[in-house]
Amino acid sequence: MSFQYSRRPLPQPRQPQCEACGTEHQLTIHAITAIGAAGGDLVTVSYTCNDCNLFQEHTAYATDVAAALNQVRWMAKVIIFGDDYIHCGFPMEEAEFEVERLCYRSSRTGRSLNAVSLPTRVLRCHCGFQLEVPE
Repeated sequence: MSFQYSRRPLPQPRQPQCEACGTEHQLTIHAITAIGAAGGDLVTVSYTCNDCNLFQEHTAYATDVAAALNQVRWMAKVIIFGDDYIHCGFPMEEAEFEVERLCYRSSRTGRSLNAVSLPTRVLRCHCGFQLEVPE
């Protein structure tokens, strides 16, 4: 018996560059995530082009992303690098857990307030910047 496995072509890594306008120097990088099976050579990178506001996310070689980080003029205020949130060039440290309670009014319930509780982690940078992320 012969089994056939359907193989989808893997996405080809490409350099960080805007597909719409072709620039590679007007990018704001938001996140870099290693792809586990590739042994550290491949990452997923997400960024926005500052010229045309196009958001893109794709596979890239880690060396190409490192080169792009040296060329870009803008960085997001917080970059997600793997599991770390980076601000001021340093990973932010976990400060505490909080439960954020969000209240809203529904048009169906009239005047009563509805509430949703959302557990969050508080992360702090050395500079004092603080960020709450969902748990």
